[in-house]
Amino acid sequence: MSLTKKGAAFFGTAVAAMAFTAIAAFACTNLATLNLSSGSGGAGDAIAVTGSSFRVATGDNPAMPVVLNWNGVDGPVLAQTTPDAAGNISATFSVPEGQPGYYVIVASQKDAEGADAYGTPARASFQILGPNGESVVQPAGNQAAPVTADPSSSGIIALTVGLGVLGLALFGAGFTAFVRQARSREVPVASKVRND
Repeated sequence: MSLTKKGAAFFGTAVAAMAFTAIAAFACTNLATLNLSSGSGGAGDAIAVTGSSFRVATGDNPAMPVVLNWNGVDGPVLAQTTPDAAGNISATFSVPEGQPGYYVIVASQKDAEGADAYGTPARASFQILGPNGESVVQPAGNQAAPVTADPSSSGIIALTVGLGVLGLALFGAGFTAFVRQARSREVPVASKVRND
């Protein structure tokens, strides 16, 4: 096998290993979480919120506040809090007036440049109950505004998928190079001995 083929096989294997390591490291990082004391209630009810894995203060960078919004990142602000040294938050909000149905509470944390901090926003669903405390499914024409995907979280998902595809492609290329190398090895042929 030529030196070029060996180098290509080694390079392909090294790149695949680096891609796999990067994907594994990315998958092991914590995303921010959000928990509600109750997943349903009526307008005016007090709901306690806890969360974890938000960005904390580091060095000269103070911890940025976490803003809780009703039914989307641009919805009305319910509360604002700052993560503790472990990245945990806690706050309380009153459920706003709204039609019975499902809504989302979004916890956003922006960095100094105004971009979403890694792993945010976090989301939790909440149901406003009917007048008698019953769960109500809204008719199709009366639903709350749909929650659209946040571009930053969509970008992270696209990046993860792209790295996964790249890793599989590199693995496939390395495996193919390995198989070709194994097949191209020449088997020594016994030479005939002449008897004089």
